[in-house]
Amino acid sequence: MKITNKTNWDTLDLKKILTRALDEDDRVEGRYKHRNYLEVTISYSKGHPGWVIRHYKRKGKELPAREVYSGYAWVNGTNMGLRVPREKFNVKHFVRVFIHEMSHVRGFRSHRTIGTVEDEELRWTRDYSVNQKEIKVKPKPDLQMRRYKRVLEMLKAKKSQLKRLQNQIKKWNQKRKYYENVLVASGKMEKEDPK
Repeated sequence: MKITNKTNWDTLDLKKILTRALDEDDRVEGRYKHRNYLEVTISYSKGHPGWVIRHYKRKGKELPAREVYSGYAWVNGTNMGLRVPREKFNVKHFVRVFIHEMSHVRGFRSHRTIGTVEDEELRWTRDYSVNQKEIKVKPKPDLQMRRYKRVLEMLKAKKSQLKRLQNQIKKWNQKRKYYENVLVASGKMEKEDPK
């Protein structure tokens, strides 16, 4: 089973629960043949509808957390999607939706033919919990300090260039003096009076 987790809920916790839920479902429905090809995408459930948000804003009340578990699956397919809330995680509700969607994956089309999962069958869910992932915050770079260091690097490079140019000018001046002396000595050029 491949799990694509688009939420901040811990992927390892989710995988443990889904693996156990599939094992429990296999006991009732029989072993699912394409277990290795099953792909489950977990994402957040959608927020409140717009009219609910406007109603709470008008009343000046805080919007309650929306704990909606839903899913979708292709009949006789190997893909399914599960949606979970952002704030609280209820393992029992999550497993119910997963088993329901597994029924579609196993070939059941009509919701009338899919039975409900009794609480007795889900007693094992008490042993599991889902935690939030640890969010690693990268330190923000100090742009002013970075730019200052860049200025220092550029100054160092330009000073080095200037030093090389000054050395080249010095060498070319020496060559100029040599040729002036040779040309004056041969009479091809008159010596200039320094003023």
